[in-house]
Amino acid sequence: MKKISEDAGKRARALAASVKELGEGLLGKLLEGNSLGRDLEPGAIERLLAANPEGPGLEDCARCGSCKARCPVYELTGNEAFSPRGRLMLLRGLARGDAQPTEGLLGRIFSCTLCGRCDVSCPVGIRPTTSIYRARDVLRKLDSRRLLTRTALRAGLSRPAMGMSAARFITGLKHNILKKLAPRFPEGLRLPARQLKSGHQVITPRKAVGRVAVFAGCSANYLMPETGEDLIGMLVAAGYEVVLPGGEVCCGMPLRGLGLEGEARKSAVKNLEIFGKLNVEAVVSPCSTCVYMIKKRYPELAGGCVENAVDAAEFLLFPGRLKLEPEAGVRLVWHEPCHLKYGLGSSAEPFLRLLNIERPEEEGCCGFGSFLTDKEISRELLSKRVKAYEGAGVVVTSCPGCRIQLESAGIKTAHILEIVEKAIPAAGSNEKMAG
Repeated sequence: MKKISEDAGKRARALAASVKELGEGLLGKLLEGNSLGRDLEPGAIERLLAANPEGPGLEDCARCGSCKARCPVYELTGNEAFSPRGRLMLLRGLARGDAQPTEGLLGRIFSCTLCGRCDVSCPVGIRPTTSIYRARDVLRKLDSRRLLTRTALRAGLSRPAMGMSAARFITGLKHNILKKLAPRFPEGLRLPARQLKSGHQVITPRKAVGRVAVFAGCSANYLMPETGEDLIGMLVAAGYEVVLPGGEVCCGMPLRGLGLEGEARKSAVKNLEIFGKLNVEAVVSPCSTCVYMIKKRYPELAGGCVENAVDAAEFLLFPGRLKLEPEAGVRLVWHEPCHLKYGLGSSAEPFLRLLNIERPEEEGCCGFGSFLTDKEISRELLSKRVKAYEGAGVVVTSCPGCRIQLESAGIKTAHILEIVEKAIPAAGSNEKMAG
């Protein structure tokens, strides 16, 4: 028995040595590209290697490759450097001084869609996206390629109403230097002149069964206010008093995705202050990415979270909340948002059956998560969705960002709340506005 144990130990040590040697050999292949010739700012290396408060971090990667199986970018490119494991190896090499912040390295780090699939597949418990967020913060000052996009986003989200006015003006221009310099908007992006809310509002039904707040998010507040209005109407129809708190800001996901960690943290602190004061049973949002951010990602940004945050469809379609009579005729196909499935761990299956929405044969990421950081990857992932959804009457999703991406390819979409709203038997309005 002792002999068997010793042999097993030797084999395990030999395997570990081989994996380490393989990893070090791969590092050179991952570092294609010319050096930018600039150094990282003081303290950057320490931030890359800083311990992850939620569990294992960068140094704990076992290089097993489990994360590659679900990575949409690795599946697209077949390139180790564009896999979660490859990116972690690059960052570890950068932190140890074995790699330089080259254009190639930056491209690999910013190609990630931040879908979170690798976070749920790692057997060690590493969340690779945490390291990617941290790396983008560290590397952003070297990233001149995305400087204009980063600057425009920071300015636009600091004063969103003004930012929307500027976006409408720029997109209305024909041949103008401003339009050429401005970050490219997705084709078909709607820029309505109205917004969902302004200031603190409370909407009260005749007989309340509960009280909830709505986290509208930038998309529902400024780009798709009709989605927010559908949500509010159905919450009131279900008997809920609805609070629309004043002062809500962006959840911070777009800021953090571009490496603006400090700005994302300020947004998190602001939203936690606002929603933490509300006496509500749930904070409901029509954007699964917003729910994921404020519920799952705020702890590492601001030390707290909106614990009772919930996706709007999950809340409304809880058994007994609404009586539904689904329409028939149009073929509805489901597009599952990555942050709903992998970030929140939610299954859409119960309400897909309830609403007669079918799943496509092939599911996958639409690429919206890399629209601002790697448009080529974004377009290639989108082209795969176009093929997968051929023949669909309407593609249904619960993420406004996914809708924007899919509609840019000419796909007809609907937010799942629209489908729910159409399935509710006609009833009289019973709400009143209160300041």
